[in-house]
Amino acid sequence: MKKAIRTGSLVLCMALFSHFSTAAETVTCEKEVNEINTFLNNNGSPGINNVADFSATLRTLNTTGRLPAKYITSEEAKRLGWSGSDSETLWGLKPTHNKWIGGDAYQHKTLPASVKWYSADVDVSRGYRSPKRLVYTLSGQQRFFTPDNYQHFVEVTPCQ
Repeated sequence: MKKAIRTGSLVLCMALFSHFSTAAETVTCEKEVNEINTFLNNNGSPGINNVADFSATLRTLNTTGRLPAKYITSEEAKRLGWSGSDSETLWGLKPTHNKWIGGDAYQHKTLPASVKWYSADVDVSRGYRSPKRLVYTLSGQQRFFTPDNYQHFVEVTPCQ
């Protein structure tokens, strides 16, 4: 079942899909992202624009324990000349061209404090960051998508 976590006064409905799968059946990341989009659209929230890209990011993270090579931390981007401002594109500088921000440590009171969490950008457009993020841990398969700068979280079912 899709889970939504309340972090503000608004709550995304939790009633959506139930996943009944056998041990031999594995959910593809594309199917999982499409189900997340259906859930978000039914609740008036923006979905994931680039399903293929987000699916590839999840698959890489799940199989290698690392984000794809296009991600750099905000600290690394700043060392390469990015100001850190949301109004500045990462792609305006040759060293950060086609890079996305990801791998920064993340904390939120609704997520277990005993687990180290990280965040990664989703749906970057022309180097500008969107409010959409993937929140993940490297100590397991727990993943969350937030469409609105960490106001709401939707659990991402492990996928391949």
